[in-house]
Amino acid sequence: MNVYIAYQSKYGNGKKCIEHLKTIIIKKGHNAEAASIMEIEPSSLPKADIYIFSAPTHIGGPPRKMKKFLKKINIRQDSKYALITTCLDPKTRTLEIMEDILQHKNISRFSEGVKIKVDGMKGPLEVNYKDKINAFVEENFS
Repeated sequence: MNVYIAYQSKYGNGKKCIEHLKTIIIKKGHNAEAASIMEIEPSSLPKADIYIFSAPTHIGGPPRKMKKFLKKINIRQDSKYALITTCLDPKTRTLEIMEDILQHKNISRFSEGVKIKVDGMKGPLEVNYKDKINAFVEENFS
């Protein structure tokens, strides 16, 4: 299975999560690539079976750059996706807002989203963040 991860990370917490996620997916025998949305064009994402989009939470939702990125993506309609967010408050609507944008793309969600708590605006990540990522991979990539 080919997995492509597009992420936004302001203070490095999201990037740290994505690096761990990518490593675990590869250990499961799948192909995985990851890139910051600052480095790639949304209209030219590589072909993949599964896309994972990850964003921090900014004022209760995804940052404007991620929302714009998701609105501009151009991927096959039979593609599947999952969402991840880093957040101070687990009640954030970041995943729901990202989900709403992607529903208009006629692509399917393949997994519940993952919320990873940060203990302060700049982190650190919650102690068990790797456990959450490992559980996500076990559920979806076994």
